[in-house]
Amino acid sequence: MKKNNELGIYLHIPFCESKCKYCDFVSFCNSDEYIEDYFNALKKEIAIYGDKYRDKVVDSIFFGGGTPSYVDGQYISEIMKALKENFTIAEDLEVTIESNPNSIDEEKLNTYIECGINRISIGVQSFNDQLLKRIGRVHNRNQAINAVKMAKSVGFKNISIDLISSIPGQIIEDIDTSIEIINDLEIDHISYYSLILEEGTPLYKEYSRGLLPDLPSEDCDRKMYSKLNSSLQEIGFSRYEISNFSKPNRESRHNLKYWKIYDYIGLGLSSHSSIGNNRFYNTSSLNDYISKLNEYGLPIIETERIDIEERLSEFIIMGFRLINGINIDEINNRFNIDFLKEYKDEIDRNIANGLIKIADNNVSLTNKGADLANIVELDFYR
Repeated sequence: MKKNNELGIYLHIPFCESKCKYCDFVSFCNSDEYIEDYFNALKKEIAIYGDKYRDKVVDSIFFGGGTPSYVDGQYISEIMKALKENFTIAEDLEVTIESNPNSIDEEKLNTYIECGINRISIGVQSFNDQLLKRIGRVHNRNQAINAVKMAKSVGFKNISIDLISSIPGQIIEDIDTSIEIINDLEIDHISYYSLILEEGTPLYKEYSRGLLPDLPSEDCDRKMYSKLNSSLQEIGFSRYEISNFSKPNRESRHNLKYWKIYDYIGLGLSSHSSIGNNRFYNTSSLNDYISKLNEYGLPIIETERIDIEERLSEFIIMGFRLINGINIDEINNRFNIDFLKEYKDEIDRNIANGLIKIADNNVSLTNKGADLANIVELDFYR
């Protein structure tokens, strides 16, 4: 498999003001006493990986969580400084920070701009106060709107928001409200994901006990997605991935690394990395993470070697998530195969079923296929 020389970096910031009812990510509330030690450990991890991958050019950095905007902006600034000192940085570097409307202010936003962060992703989730309260978000609609306006006012020119569908009690009219606000605020990028009721979360328990309204039906959820898709296109967005929409040239470069199986390293608690055919995972124990790096060791708890066949399957499955689909020349060159010949049966079958199409040297999902993406992906998996 051919490689490129670019590298993405993900940094996990696991601290939050409060845990959302649906969240099953590794994150901590009421743990501020660990913040300084955690960031000191993170800087040590940066130094170790910087020595190892100095020959690669970092063209995307992503601060995720948790809630990166929960911690003092100076911690983020120090991490940016460490990254620039230890890695080779691309001139057109994209740096994204996730944030919540209730935990950003002008001082933090200015600090982000000053240290080189040029893209912000705001966890709005909904512009309906009742739905926000239902899923345990601690901000409201006005705070979400003001957060976007504040980010614009300090100079952010690439602003993304997250929205969640399939919230108990959600109705299709909520999409109309969201579109109106998105248009008014001139937002650049939308990530739109269906809520998953993860077993063990407070939201799962409340729903199981009959304490919440019904989930939207599959038909209603599909109609909400279709309405969002068509309405966003009317105001200048393009869907470039099944759940992501952007204005021109505002696609998430970092997330495209995941979807196109490019190299990235994950730094911080519970992060994972993918370099070539190797994948490795960090510990999810906060104490173990800090203590391991204090001993100048890496906090990796598992490594695996991905064989070329599995990597190819991953590339195909992730490629079908992209609206442009799989570029035939790219897959042939990266994996040294003849894709149309190697997967002729799968391709012919799915074309006959109206699920995929071939156009402009790309194999991609049709609109019908996008609704049945899991079926297509399973058919191509080997």
